[in-house]
Amino acid sequence: MDKITPRNAATVAVARDGPAGLETLLLQRAERGDHNSGAWVFPGGLVDAADADVPVSGLSDEQANATLAVEQGGLAFYVAAIRECLEEAGLLFATDGIGQGVHLRSDAGARLLDLRPALQSGTASMAEACRELQLRLAADQLFYVAHWLTPVGRTKRFDTRFFVAIVPQGQESAHDQVETLDHIWIRPSAALAPENTRRLMTPTRAVLELLTRFADTAALVEWGGSSREVMRVLPRLATGESGQRPVLPHEAPWEEIGLIDPEGKGTAWCEPRANVPVRLSSTLWRVMATNGANTYIVGTEECVVVAPASAARAHLDAVIAALAGRLTTVICDDEDQIAAAEQLQRLTGAALVIAPRRGFLRLLTASSPGNKP
Repeated sequence: MDKITPRNAATVAVARDGPAGLETLLLQRAERGDHNSGAWVFPGGLVDAADADVPVSGLSDEQANATLAVEQGGLAFYVAAIRECLEEAGLLFATDGIGQGVHLRSDAGARLLDLRPALQSGTASMAEACRELQLRLAADQLFYVAHWLTPVGRTKRFDTRFFVAIVPQGQESAHDQVETLDHIWIRPSAALAPENTRRLMTPTRAVLELLTRFADTAALVEWGGSSREVMRVLPRLATGESGQRPVLPHEAPWEEIGLIDPEGKGTAWCEPRANVPVRLSSTLWRVMATNGANTYIVGTEECVVVAPASAARAHLDAVIAALAGRLTTVICDDEDQIAAAEQLQRLTGAALVIAPRRGFLRLLTASSPGNKP
């Protein structure tokens, strides 16, 4: 079904205490010709193969694998998040040879900051730089909070782990002016406010909503260190009145979208539409009435059964159009459906079957109105 294999990625929402409460860092993505271009995001990017070789402190392979629920390679996600944060935002989570936090104004920190463009271009290695400068990336300063998978159908797909961390003491952020064009420290609630016109991706919004729960970094760290289960989120692309958008698993249309559009073309509709036939499978259609009730059309080329939900003529006309002359049986199971069933029977000449919730089926034909229950 999915021809594009998602690539592993990692991102970190960096937080600090501001005058009005907790703030987080957002960067504006440069134009890259994809759906992320121009969006305001957290520092992050792809996991490189070399990330597995970078020395880290505070976290073992086994601990990282258990936290991320992976069989191997968990530490590489932490390393990628830290490396990308240095490359894109100029912030470094690292310790020196004696386990102390590294200040970017120190000799080792300044040297690593000088290597920032070369690290970004791939002409320098983070693993080699850390070993040369006797640094270890501080993986234990990152807290794992979310796991998002890009919807099927996107031309670029990412399997992304989201972390949160507190800005290292004494460090100042600076966007790289290559992959990121601007940056801002902003309160999560302000970033989510309607008056903020900066474009935010769906996973970014979700993490921002999470951050609104914390008044300051102390509360965030206390929660970050607690035990919890992180569930993977796979949105599905669908269409609504305002255009195509990702639909989240908690939304009502999510299951149906996966059923009728498994390739993620975005053709499934994610909002109710009255009197529009929707093909759910090769043998099942649904037509929604204006009152929200559903008529289901069940069957094959040889036999089609319908249980109409509304007697409104516009609804019945939509059902008949979807049937394309194939209706053989109209079925109903309670008195509320009888009027709609009889009207559809008269319009099509099909047989009418009464299917009570208790007891046996009863057949009512157009020529025997006296059999009406």
